[in-house]
Amino acid sequence: MTDFTRRRAILQAMTSGAALGALLDPATALSAPVSPIPYHGGRISPAVPIPEIPVQLSNGRHTDLAALVRGRSTALHLMFSGCTTTCPIQGYVFRQVQDLLHDASSRGIQLISMSVNPLEDTPEALRNWLARFKAKPGWMAARPAPESLDTIWRLFGASRGSTVLADHATEVSIINARGNLIWRTYELPSPESLAEMLNQA
Repeated sequence: MTDFTRRRAILQAMTSGAALGALLDPATALSAPVSPIPYHGGRISPAVPIPEIPVQLSNGRHTDLAALVRGRSTALHLMFSGCTTTCPIQGYVFRQVQDLLHDASSRGIQLISMSVNPLEDTPEALRNWLARFKAKPGWMAARPAPESLDTIWRLFGASRGSTVLADHATEVSIINARGNLIWRTYELPSPESLAEMLNQA
């Protein structure tokens, strides 16, 4: 059994929840100015500036993604709170990253869980998602404006070439403090590898 399958089996055994959420209709999303970024499980070159995508945080505050990541090293993954397969595993991975990086927030390192189901993932649902994993300061959850969902898929979910909820990517995107997307991990990275990438971003 590989390290990946071992981690997945252990963490998936720890998860529970309701059935998968309904599918989103990608036809309702507006065309985005961002081209899909080919997946290669490594550095993205040239780096891609994060655009001003409108988002709402779990505390209800409205901002944009560019402002949210500027000045901080960020690990971002796609999720939806009703997921019962890979999303909870990713949540446990992020929690372990926080345990590894004890002073992450004070050093300008943050984690973002970005919903791909903005119609159902209300701020309350996002707060419950963070509470489920006992998230510490420096780990945020956000949802894009529905009309910006296609941009999110193009930036962070292009490895699947799909906007079906159940088929979303399990990679993590690394954004540097200048607000540039610089790295996409392989499938379901280990907490140790994510911590190291954030330290170096």
